[in-house]
Amino acid sequence: MALMGRTQIGMKATGTTVTIPNNPKGKLMYYLSCIKNVLQMDDEIADMNRLTRYNQYYNLSDSDTDLLIVLGLALSPDVLMNKCIFQSDAMCGDSSNEFYEIEAVRSNLLVAGSVMIGGRSRRVSKIMTFKMSWLKNNWAEPIKQLVEEQERRRAASAARRRREESSGCTVM
Repeated sequence: MALMGRTQIGMKATGTTVTIPNNPKGKLMYYLSCIKNVLQMDDEIADMNRLTRYNQYYNLSDSDTDLLIVLGLALSPDVLMNKCIFQSDAMCGDSSNEFYEIEAVRSNLLVAGSVMIGGRSRRVSKIMTFKMSWLKNNWAEPIKQLVEEQERRRAASAARRRREESSGCTVM
């Protein structure tokens, strides 16, 4: 939603260059870190800080990974697109994504002033632009790989339980 009227918008690029691990967990953690930055979610979800330390992806337990997947799906691009994240190669320049602070010159500006996530309104004072390759590398592919891994883990666990149940002997 954008009510521009006679308001002038100042946008200041604020992104920095980071190194993202070549690992699905690390990449999805980086995606969540970007979304956390845009939606100012520092203290909203107790586990958010731990789940966005993408350089420490190897510390996540299986239950942490499950939560990472849930948050990745809850904060999917479909929910946030054209509200606080925007696909724009031009605004990214040489980067694959870029952050901008929104500075309104007058008070009658509404650029998706808030976004509803999990029944709570989140104030938007930054936006992120991205190239489609960024979205594919840091959300689409990692979420697919992690969901597949999660399904394999669950199937193996179920098979193990069935074997344990069927291998018992009965003494009479």
